[in-house]
Amino acid sequence: MSKRIVYSDQPIEIGRRVGRAVLPGHGGARLGAGRPRSGNKSVTLRLPAKLIKAVRRDAKRAGQTMSEFVASKLER
Repeated sequence: MSKRIVYSDQPIEIGRRVGRAVLPGHGGARLGAGRPRSGNKSVTLRLPAKLIKAVRRDAKRAGQTMSEFVASKLER
Protein backbone atom coordinates (compact mmCIF):
# COMPACT_ATOMS: atom_id res chain seq x y z
CA MET A 1 0.00 0.00 0.00
CA SER A 2 1.48 3.32 -1.05
CA LYS A 3 1.47 6.45 1.05
CA ARG A 4 -0.79 9.30 0.06
CA ILE A 5 0.02 12.93 0.63
CA VAL A 6 -2.83 14.59 2.47
CA TYR A 7 -3.61 18.06 1.12
CA SER A 8 -6.66 18.63 3.26
CA ASP A 9 -8.09 17.46 6.56
CA GLN A 10 -11.31 16.21 5.02
CA PRO A 11 -11.33 13.71 2.12
CA ILE A 12 -13.81 14.27 -0.70
CA GLU A 13 -16.57 11.69 -1.20
CA ILE A 14 -17.04 11.05 -4.92
CA GLY A 15 -19.85 9.37 -6.82
CA ARG A 16 -20.93 5.75 -6.36
CA ARG A 17 -17.75 4.63 -4.67
CA VAL A 18 -19.38 4.22 -1.29
CA GLY A 19 -16.95 3.92 1.56
CA ARG A 20 -13.95 5.08 -0.45
CA ALA A 21 -12.62 8.59 -0.12
CA VAL A 22 -10.57 10.35 -2.77
CA LEU A 23 -8.11 12.91 -1.55
CA PRO A 24 -7.98 16.28 -3.31
CA GLY A 25 -5.35 16.64 -6.03
CA HIS A 26 -5.33 13.00 -7.10
CA GLY A 27 -6.45 11.89 -10.55
CA GLY A 28 -8.26 13.62 -13.38
CA ALA A 29 -7.11 16.23 -15.85
CA ARG A 30 -5.11 19.17 -14.58
CA LEU A 31 -6.48 22.66 -15.04
CA GLY A 32 -4.98 24.28 -18.13
CA ALA A 33 -3.71 20.98 -19.53
CA GLY A 34 -3.95 20.37 -23.27
CA ARG A 35 -3.79 22.57 -26.31
CA PRO A 36 -5.22 26.07 -26.13
CA ARG A 37 -8.28 26.70 -28.25
CA SER A 38 -7.61 28.55 -31.48
CA GLY A 39 -11.14 29.88 -31.85
CA ASN A 40 -11.53 28.32 -35.30
CA LYS A 41 -14.18 25.80 -36.28
CA SER A 42 -13.56 23.09 -38.83
CA VAL A 43 -15.86 23.07 -41.85
CA THR A 44 -16.12 20.46 -44.57
CA LEU A 45 -17.10 21.73 -47.99
CA ARG A 46 -17.80 19.68 -51.09
CA LEU A 47 -16.29 21.60 -53.98
CA PRO A 48 -15.46 20.73 -57.58
CA ALA A 49 -11.92 19.49 -58.15
CA LYS A 50 -11.06 22.41 -60.44
CA LEU A 51 -12.03 24.94 -57.77
CA ILE A 52 -9.97 23.16 -55.10
CA LYS A 53 -6.93 23.15 -57.38
CA ALA A 54 -7.36 26.86 -58.07
CA VAL A 55 -7.72 27.74 -54.38
CA ARG A 56 -4.71 25.58 -53.46
CA ARG A 57 -2.62 27.22 -56.21
CA ASP A 58 -3.60 30.78 -55.24
CA ALA A 59 -3.00 30.09 -51.53
CA LYS A 60 0.46 28.73 -52.28
CA ARG A 61 1.30 31.80 -54.38
CA ALA A 62 0.13 34.05 -51.53
CA GLY A 63 2.21 32.06 -49.01
CA GLN A 64 -0.83 31.14 -46.92
CA THR A 65 -2.63 27.99 -45.94
CA MET A 66 -5.86 27.21 -47.76
CA SER A 67 -7.84 28.09 -44.62
CA GLU A 68 -6.15 31.48 -44.23
CA PHE A 69 -6.57 32.25 -47.92
CA VAL A 70 -10.28 31.39 -48.03
CA ALA A 71 -10.95 33.21 -44.74
CA SER A 72 -9.29 36.37 -46.05
CA LYS A 73 -11.35 36.22 -49.27
CA LEU A 74 -14.63 35.65 -47.43
CA GLU A 75 -14.04 38.41 -44.86
CA ARG A 76 -14.27 41.06 -47.56
